[in-house]
Formats: sequence, C-alpha cells, structure tokens
Amino acid sequence: MYEYDLSGKVAVVTGGAKGLGNEYVETLALQGCDVAIIDIEAQLAEEEALRISQMTKRKIKAYYGDVGEEADVVKAVGEIVADFGRIDILVNNAGILLYGPKEEGKDPYLDYSVETWDRVMKTNITGPWLVTREVVKQSMQWLRHGKVVNIASVGGIRSTKAGCPSYHASKAGVILLTASQAAELAPYGILVNALSPGSIENGTMVARSANASRKDYWATNGCPLHRPGRYGEMSCALIALVSDENTYVNGQNIVVDGGWMVQM
Repeated sequence: MYEYDLSGKVAVVTGGAKGLGNEYVETLALQGCDVAIIDIEAQLAEEEALRISQMTKRKIKAYYGDVGEEADVVKAVGEIVADFGRIDILVNNAGILLYGPKEEGKDPYLDYSVETWDRVMKTNITGPWLVTREVVKQSMQWLRHGKVVNIASVGGIRSTKAGCPSYHASKAGVILLTASQAAELAPYGILVNALSPGSIENGTMVARSANASRKDYWATNGCPLHRPGRYGEMSCALIALVSDENTYVNGQNIVVDGGWMVQM
C-alpha cells in the first residue's frame, strides 16, 4: 500500500505565496514536510508561511527571491540550507502569464514587446533552470537523492490565439528542460518530472480567462468532466512524484487537465 508519508523531508516551493503554489505548500506540509517558500511577494509569503505553519504544525518559512535573478536564488537557497539543513524536494512553480496589448489599434501578437517577452522567459524558463542548479549544488548532490517537479502547462503542448506567445514558448521549454535535467541529474539520484495543469480553479488560467471563469463554458469546451480542476487535484499527482514510492518515473510530463487534451 502506498501512503506517501513525507515526514522528515524538506521541500522548497517557488511562487508559494498564492495560487497553485500555495496549494503545494499546504499539501506538502500536511504530508509531513517542512517547507521553504521562495517568492517575490515577501509579505504575503511570510503571512502564508505563518498560516500554514499554525495549521499543520510544520516548519514553514518564507524567503525573498526573484527566481530569474542569480544573486537572489543563490542567496535564498543558501539561507534555506542553513535554516533547514537540507533540501529533499523542489517544486519549480513560480511563473507568469503576460498578454499582449488589448488597446484599440494594437495587435496582441504584432505589438507584443521585447520587454514583456524577456520578463516571462526570465521567470518561466530561466527560473526553473537556475533554482534547480542551486538546489542541486548546495544540497541534493551531497544527499545523493532528490525529487524535482517543474510546473509546465497544457499551454506548452498546444497553443491558443490568446496573445501570449512567450507563455507558450516558455512552458514548452519547461517540458524539454525537464527531460534534460532528468538525464543530467540522474547520476546524483535525482528524479525530475513536470506537471502540466489545464484550467484549475485556484490557478492562473481560470482567474485570468474570461471564458474559463464562465460557468456555461465548461459544458462545451471539450473537457470530458465539464468542469475546471479543483483545489487539491494537482497535488494528487505532485505527492506521488515526490514520494519515496516514486523510484523510476523520470523525465516525464504528466498532464492534469480532466481529459481536455485528449478531445481537442
């Protein structure tokens, strides 16, 4: 029987102050993990760390850091290792979705700025590479084990005409980055996988999509379950991947979308 007990493990979740990242912090703590949050929203991260710590009786601490900035990442990971002693699990969740301009006379794609493109790429693809590098260098390579989960997206597999080219490109990059990391880090006993959420109620896509937030949308959008994902339904896959029971799933991208992709 698989019980997925994570007691004694230390996890790091980037972008854990809100949204799906916040769910992952809660879930990991409820399974017995102590958790470090890395987030640019320092005050919110500290508030959530206190709330989840009080709820779960686990050690939860927040650390400031922009995942796309090398100095921030090196500092935050160093502080986490000093405070917790080790890092067993990393969830690269931090990400942003920025659309092109919607003003009259502007084309969301043709007028998409280089600044917007660079900002998304720095967070969504440089971030997972950089944080993983530091976590492995500062802890996992010495432990000779570890689990890394990169949060990709169905938007990295199928595109939409939504005016967010950098999001699609960056999330596709996360999926292939995951495969590369899985091969590179296997000699250290580290397994690396990706999760690709579809439309999840507490995630970015539902919150920012005019269509996905309409109740009648789900009857016709192609999802066999006729609803968005609910709180906790991403964590089901996450816990299985980071548990000790996972000894052979490596380099995979697991889609959690209620079957939406199979009916497109």
